[in-house]
Amino acid sequence: MPSSAVSREAVTDLTTVSQMWLGSSFCARHILRNLDGLAEVPLFWTREQRGEEASTWLLFRHKYDYLRATSKHFAGGGDVLVRGFCVPEKVIRSSPRFERAVFFLSVALMESLGIETMVCVEPEYSNVEGFVLAPGQEAIIANWVRSEGVWHVDKTARRSVLQDFAEAAGYVQAHSATAAPTPAGRLLALARYLDLDWDWLRRRCRELGEYGCGRLAGPRNRLMSIAGLDAACQFVGGLPLDKDRVLTPA
Repeated sequence: MPSSAVSREAVTDLTTVSQMWLGSSFCARHILRNLDGLAEVPLFWTREQRGEEASTWLLFRHKYDYLRATSKHFAGGGDVLVRGFCVPEKVIRSSPRFERAVFFLSVALMESLGIETMVCVEPEYSNVEGFVLAPGQEAIIANWVRSEGVWHVDKTARRSVLQDFAEAAGYVQAHSATAAPTPAGRLLALARYLDLDWDWLRRRCRELGEYGCGRLAGPRNRLMSIAGLDAACQFVGGLPLDKDRVLTPA
């Protein structure tokens, strides 16, 4: 079906985490099914703002597989794959450090796969639905984060919808708070915005990456995985410690 939405009343027997997994999995499959119809590299927009929402990228097995699949799908074309976020300052101030660290690691995982991340801070973009936009052509809508239902997916070429998504996409590209020429530079800028200590992040990620998160706490559910968490820690742990080197393109 080109569009689908499911009310939470239909799945009241599921736990909150199960509903999150179900919505996330359905949205990921919807996007992957429709990527072949896009004539150019699109821009991805995701609604995660807090660590609890973003932790799904690190812990749900299908999320890591989805990131690798989308990265591979558009590899070799010459254009950079971009994923935009909206994280207002009010959200940062109300989030404890561990949540901000989890959000940071989720973004680091994307950067490790060659996905350029951008973050705008204006609250008016907080309610934009998750989308994949091929400008002027069509948009794939896939939303489950802070959604009234378990999921909402669609595929549309309506001009008004494309214009709204294009405005959000254009704004985050022009005004990203983490703009930098390298993945390391973008992550350093993100750490500063999240008020996280770069040296502590890099050192702790290096330690966790070398030891392996599975040796501390491995999931028992086959739908869960710490592969994404390990990949993010290893990537951050391997970045230069010297901030001047981080900001300089290789």
